[in-house]
Amino acid sequence: MKRQSTRDKILLTCRKLFNAKTVGAVTTAAIAEAVGINEGNLYYYFKKKSDVVAALFEQFAAKQLRLAEQDRNLRDWFELMWEWRFFYRDTMAILAMDPSLRSHLKHLADQVQSRGRLKLMEMIELGQLKATEAELDVLLENCWIISTYWIEYLHSRHGINRVTKKHLDWGYRQMAALFQPYRVASQQLLASSDFLPHPDLA
Repeated sequence: MKRQSTRDKILLTCRKLFNAKTVGAVTTAAIAEAVGINEGNLYYYFKKKSDVVAALFEQFAAKQLRLAEQDRNLRDWFELMWEWRFFYRDTMAILAMDPSLRSHLKHLADQVQSRGRLKLMEMIELGQLKATEAELDVLLENCWIISTYWIEYLHSRHGINRVTKKHLDWGYRQMAALFQPYRVASQQLLASSDFLPHPDLA
């Protein structure tokens, strides 16, 4: 088994800390203590916290693109959001910390949305969905809005600061509901689509 490098351990620890708290609430001293190194050693790998966030974003982007390329279902996307939920919850704080990430986020969104459009077009060709191009554009935008902001919505609308697996199911249900008007009412065709598992079976 390959030994985990100190850099990788720092990044894994930071992802867990950022998820549990917020990016702004986690200090470099707390990171060093959780990793089991002194702050000076931490600075050897990352000069500032924004450098940690940038490195984590590279990992996050790679996982998103890999998931898109593998044609995984939408429920898997929500699992990925769960693993990297601090990026969705703390977006504004992260962009204030490192404004250069804004262009990287846009590029990533363009790539993922493009792959999503191809998948939905494939479902239309297979007769699993029925939608015009204009309807498809709206569906894609609404999917992106929900997938990007559902965690922040729970926080601002319902005062939920600690997102759990139960909330993950809630988020997926909101996404799945968007597809309902466009799904072809054929049980055989619906069963053949792995892209959009039923919320009760996911």
